[in-house]
Amino acid sequence: MRRKGELCSLFLSERKANMAVKNIGKIVNTFGIKGQLKVSISTTNPELRFAVGKKVLILDQDEKEQEYEISSFRMKDNRIAVIGLVGYDDINEIEWMIGRTIRENVRPPKGEYFYDELVGMEIVDCRGETYGKVETVNKMPAGDYLVSGKSYIPFKEGLFVLRVDKKEKKIYLTELGSEVLAK
Repeated sequence: MRRKGELCSLFLSERKANMAVKNIGKIVNTFGIKGQLKVSISTTNPELRFAVGKKVLILDQDEKEQEYEISSFRMKDNRIAVIGLVGYDDINEIEWMIGRTIRENVRPPKGEYFYDELVGMEIVDCRGETYGKVETVNKMPAGDYLVSGKSYIPFKEGLFVLRVDKKEKKIYLTELGSEVLAK
């Protein structure tokens, strides 16, 4: 999700009625003998995504997506978390989960976007001419950039981006944003 100039790097898997199922982590190992899991984080806000009581989706042993409730959470380092699931208190009950992806149903707040929503949108300059399509979104120290051909357009609404129209799948640029295309 983008929050005031910041996009997060969640990856779209599937859409459901105005919701998106996003990958938020991958189970890389067990932790201890009390049924906890080591998770490699792939979301920008793990404290929110893995909060105690939150529901997450994991493929079960029959390859069907099942909902599990988080019973414990702590960050081991900046990319690895240790979580517990309600009803699983023994290492032997959870070993089969190693290698599974953890997903969550997510709805972006109004005016915020997932990277994958922006990729493929047409870029329209201030004269109304279509420049091309967004090929990818790059996260750089100075902010997020829409990449189209050889152009890198800063994704800053009001400064370079006039508006994003999800229905038309178009991104309209300001005069300043259009100047970036001319270079």
